[in-house]
Amino acid sequence: MSDTDTGVETAPAPEGGPKGAARRGPGHYLGLNYLTFTGAMGLSALGDAAWYVALTWTLSREVSAAAAGSLLALSALPRLIALLGGGVLADRTGPRRMMVLADLARCAVMVGAAGMLLLTRPSVTLLFVTAALVALISAFFIPASGAIKPLLLDEAHLLRGNALFVLGLRGGQAAGGPIGAAMISLGGLPLIALTNALGYAASAFASAKVKLVHEVPPPPERKPFLRELTFGIRYLRGQRHLSLILVVIALNELSCAPPVNLGLVLLSDRTGAGAAGAGYLLTAYTVGAVASSFVTMLLPKAKRVGIALIVETALAAVCLAALGDVTALPAGLVLYLLLGLVTGLSGVILVSLTQQWTGAEVRGRVMAVLSLVIFGAAPLANAAYGVALDWLGFAPTLRVFAALCLAATAIVALTPTLRSARLG
Repeated sequence: MSDTDTGVETAPAPEGGPKGAARRGPGHYLGLNYLTFTGAMGLSALGDAAWYVALTWTLSREVSAAAAGSLLALSALPRLIALLGGGVLADRTGPRRMMVLADLARCAVMVGAAGMLLLTRPSVTLLFVTAALVALISAFFIPASGAIKPLLLDEAHLLRGNALFVLGLRGGQAAGGPIGAAMISLGGLPLIALTNALGYAASAFASAKVKLVHEVPPPPERKPFLRELTFGIRYLRGQRHLSLILVVIALNELSCAPPVNLGLVLLSDRTGAGAAGAGYLLTAYTVGAVASSFVTMLLPKAKRVGIALIVETALAAVCLAALGDVTALPAGLVLYLLLGLVTGLSGVILVSLTQQWTGAEVRGRVMAVLSLVIFGAAPLANAAYGVALDWLGFAPTLRVFAALCLAATAIVALTPTLRSARLG
């Protein structure tokens, strides 16, 4: 690992990127450098998903379902609390070094948990502490993983590289669920904890070995931690286009998270499809989200993403409003498939724009704020969705959330910088 890995990029992307991009070198999203990195992240996601399934299963057998849900929610709080600090450290030490350290720390926690589980029966306290520690350490990994991709890819490939990264994570999560369920009967929690530890070790190794495409000079003079944290907030306030992107991301999360988390169960009941129907609707949404990554990777290098954002957020609003009138499962499947597709497309565009428009010296802090918006919006939106259902009913509630999505469309359409945005 280079001593100059500070996460501060001052050298711009090479001019004539599209011409040089035809070579599958270090800066190409299909180059061996980036593919290996993305594959290791997918393996880590697989271990995470397997552990989460086993953790949920075990907790639900030790305590009531409501208590298990509360414990899982509480164990995620350290991640939310520490995210902004994690962004500061990613900028201070460099995203690559921060990812390696975080993965090694998570690996150590899982190895320790496996050892404890081999010596004693699973206890609620042990499982809760393990989950909380992993969540806390993840707060330092997440901003760094968002900040490193512009250092690994030429600007022409940032959008498609992000799409490939998301595809690797989703593939790992999809595979981790059934693998975790199968491993419960084979070796129980100790085996799954060790599997997760191996995933973190692979991620740490890949992060340490990955080659940075852009030079990373030494950081400026280090300031007190709190001043660096508040500087990141001030930076966002001074960059109107970045602040508006975060508002659009928040509106997308607020409007689309509840219909996916809770709405599909209610819609399945309305159509008489029962629990199986909810599973089919979730699968349709997931298929659409996965398809969005493939569509993005097939796009040409230069793209007017501002226009695409307007179309995609407007289509998401149409899907949400139309779901209120669905009475048959096939129509719901089509709408959830389309919703997964357009939200997946807009999501990777918004993240890529944030990375491209943020100065490298504060990219970790900005990615921390972005992650805080995403992780914090879903629980708030779910609570608001439940209240709105009681007051308004199913169809009117979906139209209210569709209006939130249309507000995101309006922001992009009425802001020249966003409307004319390009990537690549």
